[in-house]
Amino acid sequence: MKDLRTLRTLVLRSMENDSAGPALIEGERQYTFRQFANRACSMGNALLELGLGKGDRVAILSRNSMESAEVYFSIPNAGLVLVMLNFRLAPPEIKAVLADATPSVLMVNEEFLGCLQEIRGDLAFVSHFVFIGDKAGTPEGWHHYEELIEQADSHLPAIEVGQDDLAALMYTSGTTGSPKGCMALHRNLYHVARSMNIEMEMEAEDVGIIPTPLFHASGHVVLMNGIYSGITTVIMPRWDAEEFMSLVERYRITTGVLATPMLLFLVNHPHVDRYDLGSLRKVLFAGAPVTPIVFQRAIERFGNVFVHGFGTTETMGSVCILKTEEVARAMADGKFEVLYSCGKAFEGIEFEVVDETGVPVAPGVEGEIRVRGLGTTAGYWNRESETRKSFRDGWFYTEDMCRLDKQGFMHISGRKKEMIITGGENVYPAEVESVLYKHPGVGLAAVVGTPDAKWGEIVTAFVVKKDHQDVTEEDDHLFQILPVP
Repeated sequence: MKDLRTLRTLVLRSMENDSAGPALIEGERQYTFRQFANRACSMGNALLELGLGKGDRVAILSRNSMESAEVYFSIPNAGLVLVMLNFRLAPPEIKAVLADATPSVLMVNEEFLGCLQEIRGDLAFVSHFVFIGDKAGTPEGWHHYEELIEQADSHLPAIEVGQDDLAALMYTSGTTGSPKGCMALHRNLYHVARSMNIEMEMEAEDVGIIPTPLFHASGHVVLMNGIYSGITTVIMPRWDAEEFMSLVERYRITTGVLATPMLLFLVNHPHVDRYDLGSLRKVLFAGAPVTPIVFQRAIERFGNVFVHGFGTTETMGSVCILKTEEVARAMADGKFEVLYSCGKAFEGIEFEVVDETGVPVAPGVEGEIRVRGLGTTAGYWNRESETRKSFRDGWFYTEDMCRLDKQGFMHISGRKKEMIITGGENVYPAEVESVLYKHPGVGLAAVVGTPDAKWGEIVTAFVVKKDHQDVTEEDDHLFQILPVP
């Protein structure tokens, strides 16, 4: 029986899509679905012709671009394994990720050539370098991305691809240690595409946008959804709130994913009324707990178009989702506490809230979230002990703390390791930040624990006031200016 839950299925589907409309748009560049599929196959064949074999890794260092979108399909479609590098990391950190993944090929955008040259001498395991940018700037001995595509056949690569084959190494952000490579299988990424299509209730007229980095789950879920759903997806190389609004107006964008701070930028943006954002229909935001006051302001300003999600790299995206219709029902009944929640289980995913022994807790009792389902990855690359610790008995233990209310909605408290213990009491930064955002002058807030001889730790808040917001004498304690060392 043919194995359908693979990224190859999405490439084949794109080959058969004869629509003249664009699949991907980045700046002035755009490709139809058939052009996209042919380019993906050509790059896959080019990499195999360089001598790569099934399971070999190919890494890319680039901002969001047409190329960084294409490689999500061209590399796994050839039986190879994609390694998306976080371009925000410092050169030593990038070197550490590369040393862990040991790719045979490294693709580098011209913007990051200087960064790569700093660590080039430590990359003996890389057999081929591929340059992305102006052909005239191609370093000696390197291949050029477009030339590889131009010189290769566009037939389907002659490599068998199955749903349990490794498709990508997606590295965690490293907030609680060094980045770990989550082993994403073909079926995991196919699940992302299908489940987003279902949960976002995609329609043929939808247009998506990717404002978040493609090395992050919040970026690739939009890409997968767009290719699966057969709609146009607009790629933003970098986040800029005004550019985002301009693109929404220009392309009549209906859907996408924002990181929670991006939503805050939009809510507070002084020029938001200059743009027609009425096409937005369903925009998922995730990545950090949202404060209800910010959520409510977003709804008041843009309408009930925002979908709150929670997910992890280890689950390739969303674990739960708070849908717009659930928000509408709750707010109609005056139950604004729903805005504290990130909803119920996502399509194809199951979660439980458990105590330290792994026993599910009652509604209202705080515990750790554990997850299983179609998005759960196969563990961490080269980290057997950490895999055994986090992936147990078919569950992934997230180290995120939450509680379920009586309606089954999940309420995130915070990360296990971010919890502040002050005077014997547990305090989660997100809870304090939620209170701070109720102040009309607060633009941004971040809460951490700092050492204290008396209390062990004390709650410390870093607060940025809104632009053009006057601060009264009573608020001086909140907006103290710290000297720059």
